[in-house]
Amino acid sequence: MNRTIPILPCKDLDTLLDFYRQIGFEVTYRQKSPNPYAIVEKEGIRLDFYAVSHHDPKTSYHTCYVLADEADRLYEQFTAGLRNKKGKLPTRGLPRISEIRDKAYGVREFMFSDPAGNCIRVGRKLDAPEGSAISAETAAAGKRLALVLDYAYRFEDDEGEFEKVPALLDKAIERDRHLPCDNLFKAMSLRADYAIQLGELDVAERLLQEVKTHPLTAGQSRFHTVLQRVADLEAALNERKNQDK
Repeated sequence: MNRTIPILPCKDLDTLLDFYRQIGFEVTYRQKSPNPYAIVEKEGIRLDFYAVSHHDPKTSYHTCYVLADEADRLYEQFTAGLRNKKGKLPTRGLPRISEIRDKAYGVREFMFSDPAGNCIRVGRKLDAPEGSAISAETAAAGKRLALVLDYAYRFEDDEGEFEKVPALLDKAIERDRHLPCDNLFKAMSLRADYAIQLGELDVAERLLQEVKTHPLTAGQSRFHTVLQRVADLEAALNERKNQDK
């Protein structure tokens, strides 16, 4: 059996290892000298790290991909660990974690960035759709929105693209609002996130309320992570309102 193990950099092992413990990893090896080095493991996932004093998390482009049959369960465990530690889900800065979502190229995945700026993607291949549960028009809308979300997530930390993303999301939401699907609700949640950052609190409140009260999201377990995200954003919205008083 062949196996690949990523070896990723960090500036401070103590801070990094504390983060991985929070999301459920076990530190299985630690070396302090001559070269700081550590290994974390969880359910067959192994990540190795080395510490270098000149590492800058803000300019790190190091990444790896974890193929996981139970990506959704891992997402629940990771987000629960972060909520327990921080009281809310960190989606900006370092560390942070994205939503889990179906990608246009056929995988269901999420990503998280650790305190060292290493981006870990976790995903599984999407199951083939069963029968004709949704119309061809709705399926097409889901694919269009997936492409918009891919763009938005790719450039959400790029200052040069920040102003473009909300307008792109507005256009996509307006175009496909009559075809409700998972990706529509994710686009609306992401737009609400931008609205909170931009001080558009009425826009954020309206979008979050629309997702939360939509007949399609009520009582369906597949929208659990979307509704969790709405709850996180409502907490952020209330915090922003209190700051503005």
